[in-house]
Amino acid sequence: MSVRESVDADSLWKNLGDLCRWERYTGTEGENAAVRYVEAELSALGIDVEVHAFESLISIPGETTLEVTGGGGGTIRAISAVFGASTGAAGVRGQAAYVGEAGPPATPFTDPLYTGATGEAPVAGRVVVAEGMVSPARFHYFEQRGAVAQVYVNKGNAHELTVSTIWGAPTPESIARLPETPVVTLSREQGAGLIERLKAREEVELLIHVKMDTAWRETLMPVATITPENGAGDYVLVGGHIDSWHVGANDNAAGDATLMELARVAHGRRGELTRGLKVAWWNGHSHGRFSGSTWYADHMFHELRRNCVAYLNIDQPGCIGATLYRPFCTADVRDWVRDAVARLGGQSTEPDHPRKMADQSLWGVGVPSFSFLPVLPPGHPDLRKDHPGEGFPEYWHHPADTLDKMDKDLLAEHCRLYAGALHELCSLERAPLNPAATAAVVNEEIERLSESGGEAVDLGDLREAGARFARACESLNAKLESVDAARANRALLEMSHAVNPVLYTLAGPFDHDPASGAFRMPGLQCIAHYAGRGPASDAGRVIYTRVVREKNRVVAGLDAASAIAEAL
Repeated sequence: MSVRESVDADSLWKNLGDLCRWERYTGTEGENAAVRYVEAELSALGIDVEVHAFESLISIPGETTLEVTGGGGGTIRAISAVFGASTGAAGVRGQAAYVGEAGPPATPFTDPLYTGATGEAPVAGRVVVAEGMVSPARFHYFEQRGAVAQVYVNKGNAHELTVSTIWGAPTPESIARLPETPVVTLSREQGAGLIERLKAREEVELLIHVKMDTAWRETLMPVATITPENGAGDYVLVGGHIDSWHVGANDNAAGDATLMELARVAHGRRGELTRGLKVAWWNGHSHGRFSGSTWYADHMFHELRRNCVAYLNIDQPGCIGATLYRPFCTADVRDWVRDAVARLGGQSTEPDHPRKMADQSLWGVGVPSFSFLPVLPPGHPDLRKDHPGEGFPEYWHHPADTLDKMDKDLLAEHCRLYAGALHELCSLERAPLNPAATAAVVNEEIERLSESGGEAVDLGDLREAGARFARACESLNAKLESVDAARANRALLEMSHAVNPVLYTLAGPFDHDPASGAFRMPGLQCIAHYAGRGPASDAGRVIYTRVVREKNRVVAGLDAASAIAEAL
């Protein structure tokens, strides 16, 4: 029986239905019941499951209302976004400031001196009213400019979201970024009248009441381990979030059921594996801003660096009409991801660069990471009205995400792709990592930075480090087949550990970037702002200091990876 044939669609569907019995808000009885269900079902099969218990800062939404005062007003029962502030009994009152679809600049955290878009309405002391979905960067941007509250009118349904820019649990350095003001989200139907009045330049006063329960809670997170019969210590990690908005059939009970089936299949074929598989059901994805996967990255850091060959995240498989794979990955594993989707998924697609979503908490650790991400194809009638290009359905983060939105056959098909890919990763003697692909991305980004910065910054040392890295990778690939597989795997992983943190993160291995945007060499994206201001201004001097330090960090990472390749 092939790996694809090992996937049991009936078992997959049963587990999905069972998980949909509970609303799985992080740290609540519903999520804990789902955790114990996963533990019991897999333990009954003889699979080793450890349930980690730890405290996380979790935010659970409560009752939210928006009152439009004056003639033609009224009270709207709305939703808030987690980590927004509670208002207390008095509420928060203020004049509306309509900003349309205005948002933050493309790189809000790499250019803290940004002062606002041309023509932007004054927001200090007022309630921002914006069209479209809220994002943490968008909320942070207006809060920093003095807005006392914010209201977002979605283009369709009102979608549950978060407004924290802190990835995982806060630290002394990041806790000041916790929101201090409330936020309200309305559906288009709820907010259409308000938008019309503001577009007509009426003065509108708003009164907001929000109850938000944000506190440290004990949370439970199961991790299953399938050990190969050869006892190898290295492994592949696969995970997906177990918490949900409401019952969250597609997002992400379907992913949780898929993880259970993948654990069952791998356990049954463990005699064929040369490396192990760890399966994690992350908690705190939505209500802790990726707190579970971040806790794991922090507390299993050294084990991940020693033994984790790759990380696959599974999110939102199997909904009706989700026939398109939209993979994204770190550059080191891109060639294999492209090939796997073609061979095992039957689709020709070019993987995108990493995206800041779906518990991608391991870039700083340096672990090669990827996702296949099934989505709705362009033009599908169920596409979300806000940002339809992302491929998510209109019932995303909404009470309508229920079992009737799921396709049993398609869920099984997605699971077969995951099962085949994981079996391959856990069976290949040599990890399918290509440092030359990373070198190509590195040098492409260096060239783009050179163009955006003009001659304002000397990037000669960065170009030299990139060229050395490319030469070292080319020489390594030419000789790799003659190198002992275990030694080659260790070198390839150590090269990823050296380059991925500087290519994809600002914070590096031992902290986590703000939860907003994903850029290559994020610490150097301010070069264009420096070029625009010039070295003589105060702002230019401040940015230049950051550029120099970031150049040093990137060069050091590239040189470390080059040395590993040259030694091998």
